[in-house]
Amino acid sequence: MEAATETGKSKRTRGRKDADKQEAVTKPNVVGERIEELVRLHTKAKEAATDESEAIKKCAEDSGYNATNIRSLVVARAGESFQEKKKNIEQQMELFDEVGE
Repeated sequence: MEAATETGKSKRTRGRKDADKQEAVTKPNVVGERIEELVRLHTKAKEAATDESEAIKKCAEDSGYNATNIRSLVVARAGESFQEKKKNIEQQMELFDEVGE
């Protein structure tokens, strides 16, 4: 794919916009200096996601709960949305009890 350019203008690709909504000057050397660390972090995150998934599946097998529900609990507990998530689930349970089959 070709980079987005305007006719009659430089063949440089467009960068991000800065705070003044001006096109930022691209600095490939900054990425070059940091790429190894970024790749290492990406690999580590991918491995951690795999470990998390396996641990949740094992917990589901051992506990009898669905893995989706355990993952939802983990995400809520790990973030700041636990009380909000709990309230939404209680409301959904009420709907299932009162309106469901």
